[in-house]
Amino acid sequence: MSNSSSAAVSERSPRLTLADRVDMIKNNRYFPIVFPLAMLAFLLLLFVALTGGEFMKRSVILGIFNQSFITGTMATAVAFIYSTGNVDFSVGNAMGLACVLGAMAYQATGSMAVMVVVTLAGGVVLMMFNCTLCVTCHVKPAMVAIVAMSIYSAICVVLVGAAPIGVEYETSKALEGGFRYGSFLLYFGMCLLLYHGTAIGRKLRFIGGNEKCAIQTGINAVKTQYISFLFAGVGVGLAGVYQTIRTANVASTVGTGMGTDVMLATVLGGMSIFGGTKSNCFAGLIGAITVTILNKGLLMIGVSSTMIQGIRGVVFLLLVYLNSERQKTLPSRQQF
Repeated sequence: MSNSSSAAVSERSPRLTLADRVDMIKNNRYFPIVFPLAMLAFLLLLFVALTGGEFMKRSVILGIFNQSFITGTMATAVAFIYSTGNVDFSVGNAMGLACVLGAMAYQATGSMAVMVVVTLAGGVVLMMFNCTLCVTCHVKPAMVAIVAMSIYSAICVVLVGAAPIGVEYETSKALEGGFRYGSFLLYFGMCLLLYHGTAIGRKLRFIGGNEKCAIQTGINAVKTQYISFLFAGVGVGLAGVYQTIRTANVASTVGTGMGTDVMLATVLGGMSIFGGTKSNCFAGLIGAITVTILNKGLLMIGVSSTMIQGIRGVVFLLLVYLNSERQKTLPSRQQF
């Protein structure tokens, strides 16, 4: 082919627009893995530079680690809900009420074991209640979450009152060691196995990719939805236990606002809030560390809490645009 012919073909070929190039980047198979890690590294280096190295102090790193533990546990839990294409941002308030119930059980019995069991059971029961409202009353999970946030928050205020409910400090600190690490590793490993190695995870992702097609293949959408909320409830209850033993007391405001942190952590970790093939259960842990670094870093450089909420909102919308586009086609073989 002559040079003139090549030039003519090149002129007739459509040019890639900026939107096309963005789509090519965000649809790359490695984007959901590389982008969250790049964001984590960028924010860490940014705040280290802006704080003159203060951000790497032991007390700061320990605070980030402790908070990430709680947020990461809940973010791992809600992956089971998000993978079906549903969103429930009442998990923070559900965790708060589970903490209150567990602390009240401790006050009545003086047993930390009872506190742990009641908190875990509370997280499961509250999330299953949310699911029942969705399935029985056919209300969208997002609408149920709005109502549940108000109900759970009001119950916490009534039960706790002005003074926090105390839990034995020494025992709480003892549980922060082996119990916390061991239980988290057990739960996280169980989630990885069930989500990525069994039919349960495949069904969840299939429903998130195309619910109607999933139902046509014989998948019970109601049963699968209950399973997703069940595993989420276990994680919410476990996060409640970590919250209680970290502070050794439970206030009426515990868990308030954490639903937003969990949602942001999920997206920051590379998880699609629309479900489908981009779903995974380890994104929340990466995102939890990132969102905690973002919150702590902004506070350390003097940004007001109001501005932090605005910045978090902008970041969330940007990440939803980049990483959470619902597929327009039928589910691919990747979902099986």
